[in-house]
Amino acid sequence: MFGWHWLLEWQTPYEFHGHLIEKVFAEEKTPYQHVTLVEFTRFGKGLIIDGKVQSTLYDEHIYHELLVHPLLLSLPKPPKNVLILGGGEGATLREVLKYKSVEKAVMVDIDEKVIEFAKKYLYEWHQGAFEDKRTNLVITNGLKFINETNDKYDAIILDLTDPIKDSTSYMLYTKEFYEKLRGILNQGGGIVTQATSPSFSLEVYVTIYNTIKEVFKEASASYTYMASFDGLWGFVYGGVRPDLLSEDEVNSRIRERISGQLRFYDGYSHKISFSLPKNVKSEFQKITKVSTEKDPIYVPA
Repeated sequence: MFGWHWLLEWQTPYEFHGHLIEKVFAEEKTPYQHVTLVEFTRFGKGLIIDGKVQSTLYDEHIYHELLVHPLLLSLPKPPKNVLILGGGEGATLREVLKYKSVEKAVMVDIDEKVIEFAKKYLYEWHQGAFEDKRTNLVITNGLKFINETNDKYDAIILDLTDPIKDSTSYMLYTKEFYEKLRGILNQGGGIVTQATSPSFSLEVYVTIYNTIKEVFKEASASYTYMASFDGLWGFVYGGVRPDLLSEDEVNSRIRERISGQLRFYDGYSHKISFSLPKNVKSEFQKITKVSTEKDPIYVPA
């Protein structure tokens, strides 16, 4: 449990990053994944799943705020009913519940053991969100839930693990799956998904964008730098166009719709996050692949 050792995290088949670990707080092997809570020398407390850094206290707020707020602020009406797929730490749920208008936040996660782990060890992430009366926690497979639900949602947030072959999230990045999501959105609603790293899997990032754009009339993409991931991290939005919001509009809607403080996201960071660099824009033009059930994309493990 104690002592210094290294996490060697493979980003590509020919590149890894080393993270020095000072302490292991907790470790659990679930039916679906291997979960570890550690103290990183640089990033403080951090969550590792299957050998990959999921989030750290150093910068998890950057990831979760950019995942949630551009989508929810770009909705024409403040959201009342929000669906989250994944997001076991509870931090995505935490951000959704900051909206004054939210009446129900449904969070669907396949791994009950991860939820129990989060409730026990990750309070800094969820900050009591699991106990909020607006939270409805459902333990099941995300695809099964989408196939069986009769409810409609103003927004759907996909805080999933990467599309690694044979993983539980593998088929949740396909055209067919996004079509199902479109079918359970209220009018004016939208979706967002984490979209892997433009630094290490640019083709996957672009393909996720192409796939969502194939299904929704409106689509946009953003990115930010995550120090704990040692690279850029991408997000893709469908059904709405957060990239069209001005800096002033973002700041105004934050004041109107959100209760509580944001640590990273504001009008300026919004503008920067949606200003994709020239090399990434050129890849959107070159790569036209769309992910389908017959030809899904995946990130090499």
